[in-house]
Amino acid sequence: MVIASLIALVSFLNSFAFSWDLSPIGLSEFTVRQVSLYKSRAFLTINSPNVTLVEASWPENKIGVRPRILSDGFNPLNNSCDGLANIIGTDIDRVARLWILDRGNTVPFCSPKLVIRSLIIATSREIRYDFGSSDRVFHSIVVDPMQASDGDTRAFITFENTDYLLMFSLFKREVGRMKFEKRDFSPLSPISLSEVAINHNVLYISDGLSGRLFSLPIKSIRQLSFPEGGVQKMTTKANVTYMGRLLGRATGLKLDLKDNLYYIIARDGAVVKCKPDQSLRAENHAVILQREIDVVQIVLGVAGKGWVIASHFLSNDTQRHCLRINI
Repeated sequence: MVIASLIALVSFLNSFAFSWDLSPIGLSEFTVRQVSLYKSRAFLTINSPNVTLVEASWPENKIGVRPRILSDGFNPLNNSCDGLANIIGTDIDRVARLWILDRGNTVPFCSPKLVIRSLIIATSREIRYDFGSSDRVFHSIVVDPMQASDGDTRAFITFENTDYLLMFSLFKREVGRMKFEKRDFSPLSPISLSEVAINHNVLYISDGLSGRLFSLPIKSIRQLSFPEGGVQKMTTKANVTYMGRLLGRATGLKLDLKDNLYYIIARDGAVVKCKPDQSLRAENHAVILQREIDVVQIVLGVAGKGWVIASHFLSNDTQRHCLRINI
């Protein structure tokens, strides 16, 4: 009996290590949308009825943690907008705070909001920001891993099919709009500035429609100050550098510490690596993975090891959501 129990436990851990079994919390059918990682804890944004945010184990955690639901779901008997209902993305800042972007509801109407929670201090009061009514479709949130010159923590929030993105200031609890225009102030359209990648040195934004890649002077942006109280509007210009085109419509942009850029070409099931400060000619891109799977994200795990996340199991035989890649 002891041997049988041990074998069963090892089998469970090995299966759990590369996939997320959410049946203990009543979720048998779901797709993974996005993952944020804090040490051995994985925060899964998922598509499923009534649940959109779950905490579970990261594959490199050999012990395993029982999953738990973090979103509140939709209750037709409760018209309150205080809960988290439709999570579309998360990120984690340098002091272990989870930033949660909720796109809100249409019926009953609840406006999109940002919720920030500490992952270390359970008694810490959460921070909430309401975006108000918006006809734009929120797409993603990316937190700057470095603080601004005034000590502020800021995040970039993107939409689908817009020529601007938002920058949120944690200190001021305000948002600023970063709009792309030509030198003659004519719009760059059609364009969808939906994909963002940032590290200590670089900020890249790609056009989700064409694969065009742009670079922004992140050090200058970190020195920007948000308006003081009573100032309704402040305009600051920054040069945007056009880097070239990626190999296609890119999603899931990710930068490592050496400024290598990784991205996903969903149409081809490909994960691509390049160095944007060099020429973006096709021969300077390396396809490091190509499989007929729905890859939704590239993650740098423990010690910078590379992983890809699939929305569904990679195959029915392996039943894995996560796959190691060589980067």
